[in-house]
Amino acid sequence: MVKTKIPLFKLEDILEKAYNEQVLAEEEIIFLLGLEDEEDINQLFGIARELRYRYFGNRIFLYGFVYFSTWCRNHCLFCAYRKSNKLTRRYRKTGKEIAKAACKLAESGVHLIDLTMGEDPFYYRNGNNFKFLVDLVKTVKAETDLPVMVSPGVIPKQVLISLSKAGVDWYACYQETHNPQLFSQLRPGQNYKLRLFTKYFAKKIGLLVEEGILTGVGDSLRDIVTSINAMKKIGA
Repeated sequence: MVKTKIPLFKLEDILEKAYNEQVLAEEEIIFLLGLEDEEDINQLFGIARELRYRYFGNRIFLYGFVYFSTWCRNHCLFCAYRKSNKLTRRYRKTGKEIAKAACKLAESGVHLIDLTMGEDPFYYRNGNNFKFLVDLVKTVKAETDLPVMVSPGVIPKQVLISLSKAGVDWYACYQETHNPQLFSQLRPGQNYKLRLFTKYFAKKIGLLVEEGILTGVGDSLRDIVTSINAMKKIGA
């Protein structure tokens, strides 16, 4: 029986690499994610704060969601708005309602407006229905003078191009995990590669991309590292 060698790491050495912005090896990141000693975790957080301050200082950036449709064609297990969930009431806001909410958020001091919806069948039934979203972006940009993020799920390439021309700054589309098997459990019936490559296309046409993952849903520390590297590769 061959024993597997367990790499020996010194926390201080890894943190020094991180502080100097050297790329950490996968095993080093797993080591950091697995820290349990409170003093070690505080050291890690200390370096994280220093790196954050290096780029952002003590500034805080706020963004506000306008969730304008709770109808969705998907069955994501983690989402209350999944198609199979028997909600007593769903809504689809009008353009005026959405613009009014966006203006209220702008007045409150947010730095970005996020127009969010489920993958509403109304829009996917007929590609022309995305014209509502494109026109909405133009209105919100004009009335708030703020950057706009859209979170409409996986949408056709041509729609992304139209949204970019309309002034969208950010495209948010969370993979939740970059483990295809776990993805199929969390997002049954959805296409892992299509969701991923839609983000690559958004980046290619000049949009900023917001990406994210869920943890504590059957993922391992290695799954998290895989996601970190995948998000880095996208340029999220």
